[in-house]
Amino acid sequence: MKKSIYYIIVVILVSGCVNFKKQSLWDSPPEIAEPEHIENVYALNILEDGLNGDVWFTEDIKCIKVENSGEFKSSGEKGVHIKWDKQEGGCDWIGLGIGWDSWSGKDLSRILDRAAIQFRAYSPDGKIKSLPLAACLEDFGGAQAWLGITGNLIKYKGDDEWATVTLPLEDFSWNEFDADASNIKQMIIQFEAAGDFYVDDIKIVPFAGNTKYKYSILSAGKLEIKVDGYGNEQEWKEQKAIALNEDSEIKLLIDENFLYVSGAIMDKTPAQNSKSGDDIWNGDALEIAFSTSSEANKKRKKFLFSDQQIGIRMNDLPMVWDWRGHKEIPGTKTVVIRNATSYFFESKIPLSYFTMEGWQLGKTYGLEVALDKGNASARLAQIRWNSPEVIGFHKNPSLWGEMVFISQDK
Repeated sequence: MKKSIYYIIVVILVSGCVNFKKQSLWDSPPEIAEPEHIENVYALNILEDGLNGDVWFTEDIKCIKVENSGEFKSSGEKGVHIKWDKQEGGCDWIGLGIGWDSWSGKDLSRILDRAAIQFRAYSPDGKIKSLPLAACLEDFGGAQAWLGITGNLIKYKGDDEWATVTLPLEDFSWNEFDADASNIKQMIIQFEAAGDFYVDDIKIVPFAGNTKYKYSILSAGKLEIKVDGYGNEQEWKEQKAIALNEDSEIKLLIDENFLYVSGAIMDKTPAQNSKSGDDIWNGDALEIAFSTSSEANKKRKKFLFSDQQIGIRMNDLPMVWDWRGHKEIPGTKTVVIRNATSYFFESKIPLSYFTMEGWQLGKTYGLEVALDKGNASARLAQIRWNSPEVIGFHKNPSLWGEMVFISQDK
């Protein structure tokens, strides 16, 4: 009995000096990286590395030709070459569709305000300034949400020869035809006019903000601007310009009493406008549309009471016109100076005319600027700032860019 007790004690003491290794009954599975996704959306790659079975396009080769390209690609082994001519081909409609993720339904509803469709585009003829295209997201019920591809959606980074085109999902016209963002069938591209470019890497990417042009305007308590057409004051030199094309620009300033506008415009028939009243757009003129409310929905398709549209007639008897009130704005002063191939102007417009509490520093407001170019008989062209390829800004504020006011100490 004593021997048994002694043996048990020895075993316990020896066991207490031994470290036992824990051993799982089953091997742990290897860690697998979660696929790339945004919220609940995993089908992010719309088209990569060439054509596949998810792609269809108008079959008439007189109108459009779509083929893989091994020579011009942004990444991978293949890009896609697209060349079309709607008029010469005699086609009423030209399109291309991509039912990505094997034509399954895609729920984009939770990421409309935080994602965009993005693709890469290239032209051997140089940088792409515009694309005569419109993009569409179609649901399985046939309803469609559209977005025109305007110049402000096309960006180049440094010396990169490929442009990045960004289409924010929330900018598509979801409500216009009640398209269901939770059950998307395909992406459609509609082609207008004629074009020739390469496309690659169409995908959904995280995106915050918007692609509208934004213009910062210097604001001061009181400006000493001599309205003489020359714009020589230091304030004009400090204010950045809105470039309407390669050789014409507009500038805006404000103080507590006035909105100031100046411009330098290249024109073969400078400052010619024989029209008056609501018709001053039909000749040389400047149109300015803007909001006086920072709370207005930026996607609205109709004017609010806080939206304004004014115009400056460019001739020897300039005038500032209010298209909403159908009358000349009182208390303005405009001077136009012209030479053989250009004209310069300055204008000041009293803010008291507009019913508003005043623009606030740091707040964002809608703005669109359009240059009407014509001769003594009629307008020949219109150059728009934020919506260069899409007409209708005078009715549709969603086409406007943005302005923000920054302080200028005086």
